[in-house]
Amino acid sequence: MYFKDYLIINEEKNTISFKSFKNETTEIIIKLNNSKDIKEITLKKDLIQFFLCYKDYSNPLAAEFRIEIYLNNYHLIYEVTGENKEDIKEFCTYLKSILI
Repeated sequence: MYFKDYLIINEEKNTISFKSFKNETTEIIIKLNNSKDIKEITLKKDLIQFFLCYKDYSNPLAAEFRIEIYLNNYHLIYEVTGENKEDIKEFCTYLKSILI
């Protein structure tokens, strides 16, 4: 799994772009304010107030994590599910390090 394909970081503009994705083994879902799934969104890092992370790597079929990002008036949910447990763990750690 290549993280750079799903997250684009622009240091110059101080933004992060999140992309959704789906194939046979991995799925990334993005929801804004609990609405329908969206394909892509770009956020300014300065607007992120805080985030919460929920993870479950114990499911033998697919490991998963969900990060909820809170902005002033928005609530973004970034949910990742995949068969490769180690890739999902590494992706979660990578995303949290970017958000901190």
